[in-house]
Amino acid sequence: MKSRSIGLRAAVGAAVLLAGLGLAVPTAHAAPDGAGTLLGHIDQPAGWGNWSRAAIVDYRTEGPTGGLINGAGLVLLPDSPPPAGGYPVVAWDHGTSGLGPQCGITTNKAVHEQPLLQSFLDRGWAVVAPDYLGLSAGSDTVHPYLHTRTEATATIDLVRAARAAEPDLSATWAVVGGSQGGHAALATGNLAGDYAPELDFRGTVALAPESNFEQVLSRLDPRVPNLPIVDELVGPFAGILAGLRAARPDLDVNGLLSPRGREVVDAIATSCVADFGQVVDGASIGALLARPVDADGIGAALRDYMVVPTVGYRQPILIVHGAADTVVPLPMTYTLLAQMRAAGTAVEFGQYPGGHPEIDAQARPQVVSFVAGLFRV
Repeated sequence: MKSRSIGLRAAVGAAVLLAGLGLAVPTAHAAPDGAGTLLGHIDQPAGWGNWSRAAIVDYRTEGPTGGLINGAGLVLLPDSPPPAGGYPVVAWDHGTSGLGPQCGITTNKAVHEQPLLQSFLDRGWAVVAPDYLGLSAGSDTVHPYLHTRTEATATIDLVRAARAAEPDLSATWAVVGGSQGGHAALATGNLAGDYAPELDFRGTVALAPESNFEQVLSRLDPRVPNLPIVDELVGPFAGILAGLRAARPDLDVNGLLSPRGREVVDAIATSCVADFGQVVDGASIGALLARPVDADGIGAALRDYMVVPTVGYRQPILIVHGAADTVVPLPMTYTLLAQMRAAGTAVEFGQYPGGHPEIDAQARPQVVSFVAGLFRV
């Protein structure tokens, strides 16, 4: 997960708490014909990204406006022989990496996640990790950043394609993700049973998941002052608008933006997260906007675009979060937990003392133990 994911401090989290405990009801619809079809499978040499058995898989998956487009992802195999029935599969959803086609996990070789993913491999589990839409070389769409639906479909369709590419993979699988990937993991866990009933989905782990930011972002307008606590959001907010523009071409997202805002959103759409600060170059949230986000239905569309479902889960869920997290403040997850429990969704929660970068290492024993329990069921 990335330390430059959406950056807000606890004051904004408190604002979300005041926004109420609305329930997010997912809109379920079936996979398009051909989703998950394997297009290509390229084994990488031993030592590629410090992995001993790695491959890149190309496949078909649902596009941001429907239909099918090409996606790519990483497949990692343990060094141990496959058990009877094949390797159980952990789908890893990575944190914010950017929006351009050079920003995916197949490009960075999962170097940021190596300790956690190696802990899965050491248990004899295979790992698959989608780039997400738009983050692969040759992509024909902007990454729909924090788009609930396509984060999930890209993950599930990669599991399907990886099993076609690797006969030693089991149909039994779980999903784990951090930050943006925590958002994606929850979306995946909510959709998996309906979207891919032929697979044996067991459960979800979300580390410091991004949630409820739409409650804040949909209320922004040009009067928002230039304040450090809000300006941390400018790059990710521009990325969300670039993604919304790709997923909802029927909306006049450009009309929401000032000339400076259009420049920033256009540039963010081809940038990786490390370049967000340079692209924003001191612009404030208010400077991006020509009118309120909630005008002309855009606020409602934004909430629908990125909301984390709170009902409809069928398998166990673990959420872990750090008390000192200033990237995704802990009150955001407290709100999500309250929403889910109010909806009757059972969820296990683990709180740790560190911040956003530390949650992986601090929570790893609980995460691995939880996933092991899912696979023993």
